[in-house]
Amino acid sequence: MKTKSYNFDFYGCNTRNADIGAQIHSPSDMLRSVYNLHDNLVSTVKEISGSNYEIRDMCETDYGFRGIIGKHRATDLPHVAIPGGEEREIPIAPNENLLEKTHFAFHEDFQLLIVQRNFYGISSKNLGKFFSHRGYVTILNPVIEGTDLQQLIQGHIQVKTADIAIARPTNPRLFHDVEHDFNNTIIASLRGTGTATLRLQLRGQAKTQDPERRYLEGSFKRGLIEMFDTFDVKKCKLEIEDEQDNIAHVVDLVADRLIYSKRIQLVGRYPATLEIWEALSEARTEKETELINYFGDTEGERLA
Repeated sequence: MKTKSYNFDFYGCNTRNADIGAQIHSPSDMLRSVYNLHDNLVSTVKEISGSNYEIRDMCETDYGFRGIIGKHRATDLPHVAIPGGEEREIPIAPNENLLEKTHFAFHEDFQLLIVQRNFYGISSKNLGKFFSHRGYVTILNPVIEGTDLQQLIQGHIQVKTADIAIARPTNPRLFHDVEHDFNNTIIASLRGTGTATLRLQLRGQAKTQDPERRYLEGSFKRGLIEMFDTFDVKKCKLEIEDEQDNIAHVVDLVADRLIYSKRIQLVGRYPATLEIWEALSEARTEKETELINYFGDTEGERLA
């Protein structure tokens, strides 16, 4: 039987409302709202950035929820062909789309989403938007081993240098819905040069003590998070420095990002669903120590 390696990514979830007087809701509340719709056979279809997404399957578990979210593709559809043969369009009825499925598991104790990686499916940014409604916004932040990301997002931590390598995406729709100017510049570079891999080295002026020249722009840190959601990032080493004591150290956001990989049996061209569920369960078990280091013990103080 054929097998294929699949990756599973870990995200810490936060839900906020801009209205300071609004009732507090957690990511668990957002997922339960979607689950209740699905369980009552109410449509969960949601248009986000020009694409339709919906829950294809979702159930409640002893740890939270697990499910499958589908992305409907109606444009940029591929052709089919044999090597050396003529190509043709895939026959699709007028009301049909290609469906890209992404499996996920949500653990309520850490407000943690473990997501099957599928670059053609839903992105983590859009998954957060799917679990947002009525003024409540859910954001997914990748879990980084050693709490490097938690350090990075602190206001007094600045980026001195960045060494980045990005592979050109094969799916042009990954270029859509990009907000940060830094990432739009990367897109322009990839489109304009035809390069397979883009290498960037960014540096502040090390010899000055002026923060505006010593460090990279503060908004660059948010651009980094969107960059991981948009591109296949092969390398991202940062030298960060604490403004309060001028102590610098290196963070590797690729090597330190929490990922679980497993080879899964294929049924035809698709992964066996039961094995995907097993892999999602194993992912939590295998990375439990790193998750406790990141989130803190469920009985103690939490980072978020």
